[in-house]
Amino acid sequence: MSKPQFIDQPGARERQLKRRSGSPLFSVERQRVSNSELKKARQHDKEEIINFTESLQSLLMDVGKFSAREETDVILQTKEKADRLYEQCVGLAGDHERERQGLLKLNEVIMGAIRAAAGQDPLAMEELEKEQQAREIHLTLLECQLAADILRSDAALEENELLPTILSEDEDSIRMTMTLFSDEQQQLLNEQANELLSSIQQSGKLDANLKKKFEALSSQPQ
Repeated sequence: MSKPQFIDQPGARERQLKRRSGSPLFSVERQRVSNSELKKARQHDKEEIINFTESLQSLLMDVGKFSAREETDVILQTKEKADRLYEQCVGLAGDHERERQGLLKLNEVIMGAIRAAAGQDPLAMEELEKEQQAREIHLTLLECQLAADILRSDAALEENELLPTILSEDEDSIRMTMTLFSDEQQQLLNEQANELLSSIQQSGKLDANLKKKFEALSSQPQ
């Protein structure tokens, strides 16, 4: 089997195949990535770009129809769509920085409409500020490609491959991604990591780079 040739900026499904390919973190069977599997993943990633573009155009049309006294529920629904599109945008194949920046600016417009709809209600304004703070934290997490892939609503990666997927990335990404999980989930991941570490040690494939990744995962406070 020829070695698969991955593109420089793959989409979520090709990205996962790239993590798996030849990595001792995954089972021997999953380390093998066929060209047909790669072709299928790449096609799915291309279709996602098309769907994203269509949804973005639809969203822009909705925002363009906003009136000075738009219903709050309508604005909030539009904001939810914009947030979902942003999460999708950061994981697309290729360079979509223009669209990402556009969605950030669009969010500012929508938030302005929400504040206007809230009027002078101090409770509503307080809730908006809390939501915006939470959004800033979420946006920071999405800057980490690994965290963005795990947060996807679809099954871009197998649930039983969560741990090796996390350990496939650099130490900073591992530490940031681990903050997504509760204390109990982190404990479970660490227990699974100990078993995987032992298995890789026995196979003789544990190098210094892999060891640092395991250390980064276990460095999270329990």
